[in-house]
Amino acid sequence: MVGNEVMNDEEAWSASPCLRAYGRDLKLFMDRMVDEEVLNRTLPLIYAAQDSSTLGGVEMDKNEVMKLTVDYLTCAEKENKFGQSPIDIFGVNVESWCSSTQDFRYNPDGTPGSYYSLYEALRNSSVPIIFSEMGCPHTQFDRDDLERKTKEGTRDWKQLSIVMNEMADSWSGFIAYTYDAVIDFNMFSGGPWNGIDTLTPTNDFYNFKQQLDEVSGETLHTNNTQDWQLPRRCSSVESELLSCCDLRLFNDDMMQSFQKTVDVVEVPKAQTADMQPTDTASEVVTNNHAWYTVAILPSLVLYLVIQKGRRLRMCRKSPAEDYVPLQNDFSDDNCTGTRNYGTI
Repeated sequence: MVGNEVMNDEEAWSASPCLRAYGRDLKLFMDRMVDEEVLNRTLPLIYAAQDSSTLGGVEMDKNEVMKLTVDYLTCAEKENKFGQSPIDIFGVNVESWCSSTQDFRYNPDGTPGSYYSLYEALRNSSVPIIFSEMGCPHTQFDRDDLERKTKEGTRDWKQLSIVMNEMADSWSGFIAYTYDAVIDFNMFSGGPWNGIDTLTPTNDFYNFKQQLDEVSGETLHTNNTQDWQLPRRCSSVESELLSCCDLRLFNDDMMQSFQKTVDVVEVPKAQTADMQPTDTASEVVTNNHAWYTVAILPSLVLYLVIQKGRRLRMCRKSPAEDYVPLQNDFSDDNCTGTRNYGTI
């Protein structure tokens, strides 16, 4: 998982090139580890998006938000020097399907169903699509149907058959939310989970298991076949983001890769006297066995820009005094420090 609900507001979207570069560098790193026989294989990378109606601070149709997000994270130019998308799977965190009478195409109030709308918006994507979080909050399930609503808000999970049948030509699966994390979504009791002991299944889990068993016994079918499309050109997606949301994103191809390779060659002293400067003296000779990583920069920029709750404040006493925050504490409340007379 390279990111979970990161690109949600205008400030976070401005860091989205860092997210793309992060995925790119992880792929390059895994490829190198496979070549060096440190790893047996590479791992697929997933980005999980919030099912939101806001893109870069602009309110718009949430399905269009998802479409532009997946287009941006998978885009490439005609000659992509890395030859691959920064992510392999696009996930959507959806907290809908909140009624026992829910239908695939329509909600109980007659509006288009949330699953159907997403299905139509993300068909023919260039990467597999999944529900990275699926399940309505317990307090919301059947909230308008008191005859069906249980005290615990037990979900029926009947959408599993929809995802595995009607949506299967373009959706590749789901992750039920959740084992134990947020009480309004938990499928097990006895938490919080300590990471070792097994929690107790609830009726919510058994409903989920029943639907899995029924789907496993079915002959899965779809009504349509999907025509996979090549990724959009990044320049086209960036232009659309600028037009709709005033987002000016730089191309992540401009960001330095995680690896540089160098080859240190010892030159006999007898030859050094004859060496003269040339136009190619600055060229770097690569060697597969001598390389080092510089992956810190993209990750650090991404962290500083989008980490929730971070606020930087520069505390100044006078032009002649520089203060350095204590213990790298950059919180709003820390304006104390030690005077520094040297070079930072």
